[in-house]
Amino acid sequence: MVDEQQRRQAAHEDGSGASSADRDATTADEIAPIVTPAARPLGFWPGLPYAERPEGGLRLDVLAPAGPDGRTGQAGGPVPGASARPLAPVVVFLHGGGWHEGDRGAALHPWLNPLLAARGFVTVAPTYRLSGTAVWPAALEDARAAVVWTIEHAEEFGGDPARVGVWGFSAGAQLAALVALEASSGVRAAAVAACPADLRSADIAGDNEVTRLLGVPATPERLAALSAVTLVRAPTVPFSIVHGTADEIVPFWQGVALRDALRAAGGIAEWHAVEGGRHSWADTPSAGLDEGAPSFGSLAADFFERML
Repeated sequence: MVDEQQRRQAAHEDGSGASSADRDATTADEIAPIVTPAARPLGFWPGLPYAERPEGGLRLDVLAPAGPDGRTGQAGGPVPGASARPLAPVVVFLHGGGWHEGDRGAALHPWLNPLLAARGFVTVAPTYRLSGTAVWPAALEDARAAVVWTIEHAEEFGGDPARVGVWGFSAGAQLAALVALEASSGVRAAAVAACPADLRSADIAGDNEVTRLLGVPATPERLAALSAVTLVRAPTVPFSIVHGTADEIVPFWQGVALRDALRAAGGIAEWHAVEGGRHSWADTPSAGLDEGAPSFGSLAADFFERML
């Protein structure tokens, strides 16, 4: 009886409801090791300035494989030993949020930039001005500037400035697509999820994401300038397009329209329709319907490994 009381007291103090012996047995028998021989040390450089604007400075985060000995450099400085290994491909992630909310921290979801960094990519996540701070084309100007900074500084983090891709979700996907479609951007490939690629038929009757983004009366010309489908010109860089068939925010047909426009121009447009996927699926570890399904990050990593 005393032994049982002691076991219960120990379990109560621990909060687990199990004795230490029980917990040890569970750890030994049921929990697989977290760190595997393939685990890769990463370096994180938060808050690096990349552009100055009237509204204030803009910053970005870099997450990249550490040097061969596991060490990382100082913020803004080179990764020790980076020059001793082959240069890695680089990707810039642009967050979603309807152009009026969200922040670059979204890129740090484990299935986004951390997943790609663990697979050997140098990853970058910039802040861009939201529509409540500055209207169009401020966000696009910032996305361009982030890519320029990335190309200029990639080698400091072991990245290859000649192999830079962009990717993004929702509003960030629209920005990524527009940057990638500019021939002078230096971008070599793009991966987009839930991309609002054709805003020509957007509701402009009231206050919404599109009217706030423009900040001026919406005209057919202005809406077309927001729409990636109207800006496709041959040759195009390769695209990976993923879209949920049940997307309640950005209709599924917009992903189809971008795919078709790119293919009509002779471009590579890899297409992934997520059956039953709603708008937020790309911001989750998997499609949200099946934990074994690919995530936006895993699809993007596979794509960028082949295209960069």
